[in-house]
Amino acid sequence: MTNAPPRTYWLDGKLVAPGDAHAPLLAHGLNYGTSVFEGIRAYPTPRGVAIFRLDDHLRRLLDSARHYRLKIPYSLEQLHDVCVQTLRESGMDDAYLRPLAWFGDETIALAPSLRCSTHVMIAVFGFPPLSGDAPGFRATISPIQKFSSLALPATVKAGGHYTNSVLALQDAKDRGYDEAILLNVRGDVAEGTGENLFIVKNGAICTNDASADVLYGITRDSILQIAEREGIASSIGPITVDDLMNADEAFFTGTAAEVIPILSVDDRIFPSSHPITEKLRAVYANAARGGDQGFNNWLTYI
Repeated sequence: MTNAPPRTYWLDGKLVAPGDAHAPLLAHGLNYGTSVFEGIRAYPTPRGVAIFRLDDHLRRLLDSARHYRLKIPYSLEQLHDVCVQTLRESGMDDAYLRPLAWFGDETIALAPSLRCSTHVMIAVFGFPPLSGDAPGFRATISPIQKFSSLALPATVKAGGHYTNSVLALQDAKDRGYDEAILLNVRGDVAEGTGENLFIVKNGAICTNDASADVLYGITRDSILQIAEREGIASSIGPITVDDLMNADEAFFTGTAAEVIPILSVDDRIFPSSHPITEKLRAVYANAARGGDQGFNNWLTYI
């Protein structure tokens, strides 16, 4: 831990020193993954530091908590203020915010909402670009299936759900790829391990929805709004493996990844030119960093 990057924590109502930011070893959230979380970015802008789509992330956090009967004792407005406070305290202007709520250690029984307390943390730390200097991701179709929404609610961003992604990404990395693409129980494309997926065909973009067992990403929604303003046709519906392999372009979207071109999927190598992806990528990056007044409502300036 001596080499850990600087981190600033707010825990259960107050700012705490990193050495005092602890969770009990028998916390239900640690033992069973009964936690919900968000990943939120803050960027330097011409007007100062701004958090990207803060309230949209916090609404999803509260919605996710309700699915697990996890009673977060703070309103959206209170969480909003705490995120701003913690980011200010960190002194960072390019940062990642991690709100996390979990069940405590009052029981290890499998009905925690009846007995367990709720704990809430906001952490702020630096976050290098997910793709580094790479021009995009080399992806593979994963042998790990995306879980069905009949088993776990795919639109909920819960800690335990991500064991599915951990298995898929570790397998992909072991086989020399940057990212995995999970298929759902019907054999259609679901998403990446931490990103939504879009394809481009004949100048139009397409992504899938909750019927494909995907998380509704905030970046996904941003790209759909950007496409509408930029006059790029979009559609939402199932994406088959054939659709993906025959696309003109494909890309991932996510808070950490932003907009990342997919360079290849297994043996399918996409053209080196991906103009629609690059257009959307540039507009998104500019909007997130305060350079596009048309999307200024997405930013919370601190």
